[in-house]
Amino acid sequence: MISEDAGPEELEAIAIAVHSLVGLPTTIRSLNKKGLRLEKGVIIDREYTGPVLEEVLKTGKTVHGVPKGGTYLGRNVVVCPIVSNDGKVVAAIGIVDLLSVLKMQEIVRTVVNNSPAVVFLWRNEEKWPSEFVSENVVHFGYTVEDFISGRVLYGDIIHPDDMKKVEETLEKRIRRGEVDFNAEYRIFTKAGDLRWVNERTFIQRNEDGEVTYLQGLVLDVTDRKENEEALRKSFEMQRLLRTIINNSQAVAFLWENKENMPAEYVSENVTQFGYTVEDFTSGKIPYVSIIHRDDIGEVFETLKHNIAEKQDSFGIEYRIYTGDGKLLWVDEKTFIQRDEEGRATHLQGLVVDITERKEAQKMLEIQRELSTNLNTTWNLHAILNLVLDACLQINGIDSGGIYIKDELLDQINLVETRGISPEFKEKVSKYKADSNEAKQVWAEKPIYSMDFYSENMAQTVKEEGITAVAVIPLKYSNEIIGSLNFASHTLDKIPWSIRNFLESIALQVVSHIAPVCIQADLS
Repeated sequence: MISEDAGPEELEAIAIAVHSLVGLPTTIRSLNKKGLRLEKGVIIDREYTGPVLEEVLKTGKTVHGVPKGGTYLGRNVVVCPIVSNDGKVVAAIGIVDLLSVLKMQEIVRTVVNNSPAVVFLWRNEEKWPSEFVSENVVHFGYTVEDFISGRVLYGDIIHPDDMKKVEETLEKRIRRGEVDFNAEYRIFTKAGDLRWVNERTFIQRNEDGEVTYLQGLVLDVTDRKENEEALRKSFEMQRLLRTIINNSQAVAFLWENKENMPAEYVSENVTQFGYTVEDFTSGKIPYVSIIHRDDIGEVFETLKHNIAEKQDSFGIEYRIYTGDGKLLWVDEKTFIQRDEEGRATHLQGLVVDITERKEAQKMLEIQRELSTNLNTTWNLHAILNLVLDACLQINGIDSGGIYIKDELLDQINLVETRGISPEFKEKVSKYKADSNEAKQVWAEKPIYSMDFYSENMAQTVKEEGITAVAVIPLKYSNEIIGSLNFASHTLDKIPWSIRNFLESIALQVVSHIAPVCIQADLS
């Protein structure tokens, strides 16, 4: 669009186009800036103005005449205003030595017929019969005669689903006294194909204000609409993928293949690791800094190897630190992006927390190893130490003890311990059968509440720093023979996976502990 402040550079294209068509001296300028003068295919002046150009800019009317001054003194000129959509004169263009208005009309017709915009002059009647159609209507497969003869009414080629909207919008503009109308809709070509068009129409009225004609410019915008639709679908797909990713366990990263792996993109669900998107994209936290130092070497060696081998992707498991310092196992699936020369430029990674899976594997291995070791000894203290050593390998479980029932003294005694202070050990070394703690063990159900300890023990437990407990009764032949007691100084509660593990251990070891205890009693 030409504006009232357009300079020579902005006006150059239209000036050259008109000059090329007519082959005559051409001048042009905008309302507020001087413009161009062209002769014989060359721009002569880039700061040009003339008296007729200035007159047309002031009056807004086309001038046919002979200038009384300026560069083209004494020569016939025609200068026309260029008007914006709101009717304001924004520029003027002139041609020198134009011999007649007919010649100008021929030029205009040539310009129009070689442009993508089809010109219509419709009567304001049902389905808009045409009085004039530019020859370039062949773009849509029709001839001028199709419309002028009345064989084809313009309203008939508009898609039925769009027709009502076009009619209603035009009628609304007419009722409001507007001078123009703009709409986008679909039309059928003569071959039956569907095309999107943009129509810009000027509403013509007679002296009584009645609408007589509609002068329209109809431009095929199918390519633009298809591109917009493709772009819309692309954005919609991106939003869908972003939603899926942000609600999944996989955190998406796009790293540059540079030192410290700077991140260009991170999905919002990185918050599950205790970080924000900004932490990584700002460079505040390099991704490499959250990888466990014992795993960094393997991560970069794997990356280097796969890049060198021209691999498209690879997978690796390693440990990372969360924002609050916890250690997680993650599985990273990485896709290597390369430039045209095959150099790795970016790494697109999906990082999934697999800590629970790794813990489950670890627990299974611990159980298998414990089972093998238990079959090698009949010594009670050796058995109990094997059990404590096995269970304290679990992350979060940092202290424990095993109680065995003493039938003679009618109490349960702490036989083996790990990770507690001597003072605390002394205070919890035994529980009488009528104590709150012993009664809960006799109830035969696992306990995962700090309420296990009686009120007079609560302060002692607090001073020891214990924050979560697990008490698993050891039941053999329908009788409680003791309990496995474990505690954490870091967890708020014992997770379900660890509970299941401890209960499985209790079932596994009781058959080894009970016979030894019975043999000791008989002895």
